[in-house]
Amino acid sequence: PPSESPPEVTVLLPVRDEERNVIACLESLLSQTARPFVRVIDDGSTDATAALVAAKAAGEPQLELLSAGPLPPGWRGKVHALEVGSRGVATPWILTTDADTRHRPDLLARSLEAATRGKLDAVSLAGFQEARGPGESLLVPAVFALLDALLGDWRAVAASEGTPVANGQFLLLRREAWESCGGFASVRSEPLDDVAIAARLRVGRYRTGFFREPALSVRMYRGLAETVRGWRRNLGGLLGTSSRTVVAVLGVLLLPAFALLTALLAGRWTEAAVLWGAGAAASALLRSGSGHSPLYGLAYPTDALLLAGVLTLGTLDRRRGKLVSWKGREMRV
Repeated sequence: PPSESPPEVTVLLPVRDEERNVIACLESLLSQTARPFVRVIDDGSTDATAALVAAKAAGEPQLELLSAGPLPPGWRGKVHALEVGSRGVATPWILTTDADTRHRPDLLARSLEAATRGKLDAVSLAGFQEARGPGESLLVPAVFALLDALLGDWRAVAASEGTPVANGQFLLLRREAWESCGGFASVRSEPLDDVAIAARLRVGRYRTGFFREPALSVRMYRGLAETVRGWRRNLGGLLGTSSRTVVAVLGVLLLPAFALLTALLAGRWTEAAVLWGAGAAASALLRSGSGHSPLYGLAYPTDALLLAGVLTLGTLDRRRGKLVSWKGREMRV
């Protein structure tokens, strides 16, 4: 439960062409019981994002709109926007978040209390990942089942043990600790800036906690094409250099599907039914466990093959040194 008098927080919300998300996100941030000050940093939007935020800020003293300005050489767009937004911040805590997030009213206050009780210098959350329609529902739960399996024991990362983990959709930072590690400039070229932030804090002997929290909800992408493109970029950045991991994951995804195809081609219907039933049951259980519809498990092995394809493309992109572009920006690594 939250403290009745949480410390002050400045929220940094970098945006680029987020007209469909930004107002709903801002409303959820401005309704927080912790009463944060919110800075929106526009990173060269070409749609109505800046105009929408400016109109909202005109009647809201807790909201400010900034322009990120031109992107300097060697910087990622989001990290540069965060750097611009962090200048002059005097509150003891900074929250970085994304426009596709929605926050329940007491989420920030409870996260601050978790940081206090756990003696943590950073708190990051993995929220509920929304998936609507067949395109999103086939891929999104499968991706997060994979990430959950790779993460392993949640108790360890919650207690600041093991590999540093963070999620830029909700990353609460003790300002002095982060500034002592070099601030956002220290991760200006990192393809996975959130994980890099947690790693730098750990190097500085600060404590970071990572938790599941359904009071944070996120719909990252909309429709099959956008979901495939987004996760091709993300998985390429996250796993593209880990050859053993990629090979192992592809084996888990493809070998059962290959066995099923072999049984079908050989006319061995009983074996094929058993293989499909086992795969569909596993897919349904994973989806049910993450709060998604288990009915999409009946589409097995389509979900496994789709994830394998996206992971393969992302890995090839990373090895070529260029992830798939996003919102008009090249993603060189």
